[in-house]
Amino acid sequence: MKKVISILIISILFSCSSCSKDDSPTTTPSGSAKTEQQKVFQEFWDIYDRHYPLMHRKNIDWQTIYDSYYPQITSTTTDAELFNQFNTIMTTIIKDGHADVIYNNNQEAVYSPSFNENVINMVENNTASKVNIVSNSANNPYISYGTLVSDSNIGYINSKNFEPVIENDSEFNNFKAIVDEALTALQSKVGIIIDIRTNGGGQGPFAYYLAGRFFSNSTPIELIRQRIKTTTGSTLSSLGNWATEEFEGYPDTRVEGGYVAGVFPEDNTISASGTFQYTNKVAVLTAKGTASAAEYFTAAMKTQSHVKTIGEITFGIFAGSDIFTLTNGNGKWKTRVSTHDVEIKYNDMFQSFEGVGITPDEILLPTETQVTNSEDIHIEAATNYILN
Repeated sequence: MKKVISILIISILFSCSSCSKDDSPTTTPSGSAKTEQQKVFQEFWDIYDRHYPLMHRKNIDWQTIYDSYYPQITSTTTDAELFNQFNTIMTTIIKDGHADVIYNNNQEAVYSPSFNENVINMVENNTASKVNIVSNSANNPYISYGTLVSDSNIGYINSKNFEPVIENDSEFNNFKAIVDEALTALQSKVGIIIDIRTNGGGQGPFAYYLAGRFFSNSTPIELIRQRIKTTTGSTLSSLGNWATEEFEGYPDTRVEGGYVAGVFPEDNTISASGTFQYTNKVAVLTAKGTASAAEYFTAAMKTQSHVKTIGEITFGIFAGSDIFTLTNGNGKWKTRVSTHDVEIKYNDMFQSFEGVGITPDEILLPTETQVTNSEDIHIEAATNYILN
């Protein structure tokens, strides 16, 4: 996409792009040259100092993290020991499912929330027996659809993910055709259940298109606002204003695509999609496995009066992210970093749900007994909502 931003703004944005702790001589306090592990940590720390916009949300003092962890890296520190350091930082401090450190493409230091085992077991073991899936949709990578076994007048859509199989416009058109097929088949139903309990996200336009098929609004809704860091540091002052113009991102050859922290305000709004909109009752089932773009979908659906969300609080990750291959470490280290501070418009107020998640209208957590008895209490609650 084209960069739409003034020369003045570019100058401001890039004024600190090279600022880092590596501005000091590359020696340890003892005067010896830095080890490979020290350089890797330094580069990782600099990337987050420059681009991670959620320190203020999580009350992280990034300088303190440097002062605590860097001195532990000595001339005898191994890659395995360094990875353990990263794992501690990512899982106990950053705690962001959109951020990780990868070593040798086979070890990942990444945060995962505490999942409710009863919810997982219920979805994995009980849900399939509650629905009749249209056979030609069963193996679809995006959605499968059908009706409830208990009531064929209630439609069911399992939205599996919003991540395109192939990155091109034709794949998005393929996704839209799949959604349209499901909505056409279910348009006469008294209600529809949309199951996103295991939807780990993907791309916003995919989530927005599915949500737009249920929009009663004639005009677009501003759903989110976003901003990025313009300088180093952990405080709110390191972030720029809420973006109103497109910005392709800061050039960086370490990043996939060559740019980091691109901002595209056209992603902030959502509108009705498709040839018709379904406005009968809709129940959206959520769980801790509902993440990223699926949370955008959840937020969008909660703007509609005919929709009720049921289940568990969602994961709580909303930022866009970029992947760096570190210059140091002989290409063995990568880090994915969240680059956007995002607020959702919720109850007519912009709010951050980062690290918090979206609370459903009806919180329901199954007991072990209910799971053992082959119940799916989320589908039961959705049925009650639709029929009453």
